Amino acid sequence: MKLSKYIPGRTKTIQFNWCKKDWMEMTQKYRDIRAKIKRPKDKCFWCGHAFLDGEMMALAQPKKGRNELLCPSCADELLRSGGS
Repeated sequence: MKLSKYIPGRTKTIQFNWCKKDWMEMTQKYRDIRAKIKRPKDKCFWCGHAFLDGEMMALAQPKKGRNELLCPSCADELLRSGGS
């Protein structure tokens, strides 16, 4: 599984181990808890889409680094690239 996008001058590609598409719903309580941490994770890791309350978030694990949140469209793209 991988996501790729063109950035002027190069293509950025990240490999992922797994992705759970409908992991959790964005809520105000989640925002309040994450606001106390340096990385609030209120946007999609890949496209930067700001999550709205009630919107489902996906959780994915890159081959290197920490688990990241993805919006449903980025999660669909990742899952279509080959994997479960």
